[in-house]
Amino acid sequence: MNSTSAKATGPLSRILASVSVVYACLAVLVAVLVTAAIPAPSAWAGDLAQVVKDDEEFAPAGTEAIIDHGHVDVGAQFTGEGAHFLARDDSAATPVWRELDDVVFKVGDEAQLALPDDEQFGFVGGNAGENVWVIPQTEQAGVPWVGWNTQAPSLIDAADRGVNMEFLGHAGPGEFSLFLQNGGFEAPQVLWSTAKNQREDFWVDLNTHTHANWVFTEPGIHQVGIRLKGKTKNGEDFSTDGILTFAVGAETDVTEANATEWDPEAAQEGSSSSIAGWIWVLLGAGAVVLIVSAFLLILAARKKGKHADQD
Repeated sequence: MNSTSAKATGPLSRILASVSVVYACLAVLVAVLVTAAIPAPSAWAGDLAQVVKDDEEFAPAGTEAIIDHGHVDVGAQFTGEGAHFLARDDSAATPVWRELDDVVFKVGDEAQLALPDDEQFGFVGGNAGENVWVIPQTEQAGVPWVGWNTQAPSLIDAADRGVNMEFLGHAGPGEFSLFLQNGGFEAPQVLWSTAKNQREDFWVDLNTHTHANWVFTEPGIHQVGIRLKGKTKNGEDFSTDGILTFAVGAETDVTEANATEWDPEAAQEGSSSSIAGWIWVLLGAGAVVLIVSAFLLILAARKKGKHADQD
């Protein structure tokens, strides 16, 4: 009796050891993927001082605007209907908040730059020496200067700490990327890149004003979908979506761009859901491996137990 128990203990120990190893491997793998899925640190590009007042004008819906120069931020306002994603057009003497559906950013050939021969910029998706169209992080004459802010008094009053900016996708020819670079020889901080499938959310503190580099590798009509989401001071979730439309290149028709409707199925989708999906796939595969391994080891233990009894 004791002899049989002692002989059976060996296979059972191996079963437990194997199960522990597989669980440990799965834990490490899931930890790596979850870490990758956590929103990136706050996107920050220095102090761009400005004051957003609570009495600024709102353009009536349907008031079309073609913006080909000057300062514009996208951001959220809270109204009686909740959070609303708008564009704060500061390209004229007085800032005006506009519906994003009414706005086209005209990015002419003044925005063209040759892509440097530097592997740090591989995320752009073009070849070295090719021209790309860039809305730069610093203001340039003849090019719209597009950024984002969380400075609207209604947002500051309602939201808790800040918002996450989520990439909903890009529709248009070629590749799109968004990155920060603080000047000098600092490496670019890539926020979103369709070429490298880098699309993670990032956090934006309240009362923040940021500009980045928006890069398009080909001319044409481009749309970029963004979601702002967070919690109110009461602990309630909120989110608001906005679609930015760009007419890139001198020959691109702004009227056609203005009439273009967002097609989420045609857009290259963000990756947050795909990361979560991969986690579940791996967990499922790990569970199958565990079950099969345990079953085979139990069979082996039983066979050894029978042989021991016969001996």
